[in-house]
Amino acid sequence: MDVYDDFQRYLRAKVTIDDRALNKDVWKALVREVTREHHRPLRVLEVGAGIGTMAQRLWRWRLHPSMLYTGVDSNSANIAYARQWLRAWTHEMQIATLTTAQGLMLQDGKRQLAISLVDKDALALAQHGDQSGAWDVLIAHAFLDLVDLSSALPLLLTLLRRGGWAYFTLNFDGVTVFEPVLDTSYEEELMNAYHASMDQRLVAGKPSGDSRSGRHLYGHLRAAGAEILAVGASDWVVIPQPRRGYLADEAYFLHFIIQTVHRELQAHPEVGGARLDAWAAKRHRQVESGELFYLAHQLDYLAVVERKVST
Repeated sequence: MDVYDDFQRYLRAKVTIDDRALNKDVWKALVREVTREHHRPLRVLEVGAGIGTMAQRLWRWRLHPSMLYTGVDSNSANIAYARQWLRAWTHEMQIATLTTAQGLMLQDGKRQLAISLVDKDALALAQHGDQSGAWDVLIAHAFLDLVDLSSALPLLLTLLRRGGWAYFTLNFDGVTVFEPVLDTSYEEELMNAYHASMDQRLVAGKPSGDSRSGRHLYGHLRAAGAEILAVGASDWVVIPQPRRGYLADEAYFLHFIIQTVHRELQAHPEVGGARLDAWAAKRHRQVESGELFYLAHQLDYLAVVERKVST
């Protein structure tokens, strides 16, 4: 089944799920930290920015009254979608918006948010060096479990100025749950294989992923010289509502996740084949009938970089 392959729709569908999942204590800690940056705009860089949902969230959740946000993503389709979607959203919400050479400027009373979206690889941006120390806040949202932390993290942290904050959210931490259980032993084997595929992922011949990035990020941040200010769970939890089914477009999110697992494990003979096909078909039917419960365990971090990071 290949009908659930619209990645931009998936990113949009998970906005409500992410809103619930993001750890509010870690978010509040970030808000407290940046409130002292009142004398000038807060310079925010997001790596792996997707379709701009975090930029939207920074405005909705009122992180700071004046922000210069730059979102970087290597997927040009994400950036193109983000530009159109954010314009449509500001129009729908009747937010005063100016189109600038860099992107969009949102204004509302004493608040403003300048949004710039860049089609570029985040690690290439950091490696180039001209952005070193340029940012007050670095955001990586559901991104760090897709890279090799040992090499990527120190490089990314060089983008922050001394005293800048790293807000790293939705870092997957090795637990995926589908309920009700169909076959206890098989599904345990299936999820073990799925998590192992993350650990074995290679991009351009190099390691790129960690199924337990949530817990491992603690040690990697400390090794890079960052001081950890807050950590908290940010689990995705999706359940159907009584007489309403799944909220918003969350059913599509579930279909996309099921297809992701199915597609990833088709090449694994120990769990693939007809049995995997039957598992995926059953899970898709459970979404359609409003039966499926889904959980993924993740962690949010807030850290501060008090000294220059070397790579």
